[in-house]
Amino acid sequence: MIGVYLRRRADFKLLGSTLDALTARDMAWGWILDPDGKDDPLESDFDRWIATGLDQRYAKVLLAVDADYVPRLARPTITIPYFWDNRLAPQPSGRIVCYTSERHLRTVQRLQSGTPDGPIVGWTEGDAWTLLSRHPQKEAILYTTKYRNSERHWSLADRWWYRQTCQRIASDYKSRRWAVTIKSREKHRDPSWLRRLGLYCLDTATYPSTSWQLLSRAQEITHFVSGVAWEAMVAGVPHRSIRVPIGTLVDYPGRREIEPALDGTVSREQFLGDWILPVDGKAGERVADILARYA
Repeated sequence: MIGVYLRRRADFKLLGSTLDALTARDMAWGWILDPDGKDDPLESDFDRWIATGLDQRYAKVLLAVDADYVPRLARPTITIPYFWDNRLAPQPSGRIVCYTSERHLRTVQRLQSGTPDGPIVGWTEGDAWTLLSRHPQKEAILYTTKYRNSERHWSLADRWWYRQTCQRIASDYKSRRWAVTIKSREKHRDPSWLRRLGLYCLDTATYPSTSWQLLSRAQEITHFVSGVAWEAMVAGVPHRSIRVPIGTLVDYPGRREIEPALDGTVSREQFLGDWILPVDGKAGERVADILARYA
């Protein structure tokens, strides 16, 4: 029996295509739910799959996103990192980490000495794009910054910069006669002026995610050095990245290694050819192959 460890809604984005593969193969699996109150799954998030809860004691192998809160059990644990976040901490003993590409694996091994080889499966989150088709409409998406506007490190000048920048972006799109959608996350507590710039949209779906669904119809997107750049490159949607002059993420461990794939430095051709190989919509199938060896 495969135990699928789930804590937050975002986990569906990484695990969804593997769950589809397990279901298609009629492999036995069940949920191990461990919400922490930060981004708890909604009842509707489970509608796509028919599975029951499972006591982790009866799981022969565990599937989870790669995070430090995943329990360390005396059995194989297959994990999928979120945007290469496994570069931030050493790999726990007994964990089998799936990598998006050779570049991903070598980057982590360089940052975390002693990291063992892991299977290269591709980018599971990108598999969701195969469930959609691109039908561009006269619409542009502005993805809000990950920095909360209410946090104390935002000075008045910082807030003014952000407001002016967002308003200019929305005005630019409207001058092209495009509809403007503001994509945010509920936890950001966006100011009212931002909500009024266009159609305000939160994460209503997890797999395929709301972001992928918006990309399927967008002419262009703008973001603030966000991971949505990866989604845009897979979907073939033009994107522009704006660096926020408020704090910095560059000094995070390994951030410099992945920054080019977020800030627009890397072209789509480079990204698809080196960063998330193989790009064939079957990353989840390859994770299911690994799970089958232990189930």
